[in-house]
Amino acid sequence: MKCGIKEVSELTGVSARTLRYYDQIGLLKPSKTSEAGYRYYGERELEILQQILFYKERGLKLEQIAAIIQSDD
Repeated sequence: MKCGIKEVSELTGVSARTLRYYDQIGLLKPSKTSEAGYRYYGERELEILQQILFYKERGLKLEQIAAIIQSDD
């Protein structure tokens, strides 16, 4: 399953702008980017986004969230 940025935004309540920012800072990379620049997200990316939202809800900063997500543990 691949979802476009608009679908992910509607599904999660995270704005398309925020998703593009997460891509820019390396926090959440799309599974595929088309030649036209459209971003597509798969199940793994949606799971990562769920983790990001979980940690944000608990007050963690994006830098802290990135460290947690990118750790091997």
